[in-house]
Amino acid sequence: VGPIDGHDFPTLLEFLNEAKHFDRPMVLHVKTVKGKGFGFAEKDSCTFHSPSPFSMLDDMENEGCRVELKKSGRSFTAAFGEAMTDLMARDPKVVACTAAMPDGTGISKVQAKFPDRVWDTGICESHAADMMCGLAKTGWKPFMAVYSTFLQRAFDQCFQEAALQGLPLRLCLDRAGLVGGDGAVHHGFCDIAMLSVLPNAVIMAALDEPSMKAALEFMASHEAGLTSLRYPREAVIDRFTNTACPPFELGKSRALIRHARPDVAIVAFGTMAHESAEAIALLGEYTVDLYDARFAKPIDVALLKDLLGRGIPVVTIEDHSIRGGFGACVLEACNDHGLDTRLVTRLAIPDFWIHHGERKEQLVDCGLDPAAIARTVRSVIEGRSTPTTATSAPTRSTSAV
Repeated sequence: VGPIDGHDFPTLLEFLNEAKHFDRPMVLHVKTVKGKGFGFAEKDSCTFHSPSPFSMLDDMENEGCRVELKKSGRSFTAAFGEAMTDLMARDPKVVACTAAMPDGTGISKVQAKFPDRVWDTGICESHAADMMCGLAKTGWKPFMAVYSTFLQRAFDQCFQEAALQGLPLRLCLDRAGLVGGDGAVHHGFCDIAMLSVLPNAVIMAALDEPSMKAALEFMASHEAGLTSLRYPREAVIDRFTNTACPPFELGKSRALIRHARPDVAIVAFGTMAHESAEAIALLGEYTVDLYDARFAKPIDVALLKDLLGRGIPVVTIEDHSIRGGFGACVLEACNDHGLDTRLVTRLAIPDFWIHHGERKEQLVDCGLDPAAIARTVRSVIEGRSTPTTATSAPTRSTSAV
């Protein structure tokens, strides 16, 4: 029945009341306008689908106000869109897709320039992965941009179609880690655990914009199977851009701060290196190394052999679940190579739900803020800690909304 105007309440109620008396299933087609009644939202439905906090400024034409969106700097999403656009301009074999999230993943910018090589499959991540695998089989270089939390919808395809067939499906995982206000359903906390079980899968994380570009270059040239790159819903930080970003080399980390004989070494996965650097600044009395792990699979075993072989404690830091995450991969590698796992301490998202809040609050809940990292590292140096992570529930109220 329909379509009817969903903003005409009397008519809508009339049809709903009539529908109650049907003696068989029926479909009522109701049409609405996204953002109805707010001019800015009607004109820009994408921006106002999930807007960040904004200000209402008086004395402007539209409804007596103007909307001023608060910007928090250049996002990883924007950086990804530009990097992919550049990559596709240089390599005509690169293609890309997303599943109904062209703006959320930055693919819309790429699609505007390369409409014949970019697809939006709709809300169907499994089909998107299948389609990219088919293109890989015919010689294309497919990239699939998807929110980390939505990748679980396509795990079967990552397994059966990509990994098992040895096809180079390239996964770009936006919103990896803690995502702030979207809460537990959107945290990208299990992608490493999912993908690490797949033989020959390569799992990477971006530290900043230069490392993202370097990782994408690596992915474009890697034809030996599935690759993934995770990055957060955050602004890009330029903390380490004063030094050259070397190309990605399979299974090799990058030293950010290194000493001849450190008291401890932090091996951070992705952007957690920034929180780690802030923590190191709070530990002025100690000598602390910092490494950008780059890879969760394969692990940089040579680095672990060097550090643990010299008796240097290692603290792994990540914004993924403690179960099956980067730290778990490190422990497995240590066990496989006869290294002392007692010298390894893991910091990660604990094994309980983290609900709504600002990302900074969520980091505190997880013991991943700079102050908490500094406390853990100090305890490791002073021999007061055991290899563990936060396991108690957060002090802030995190009940689901």
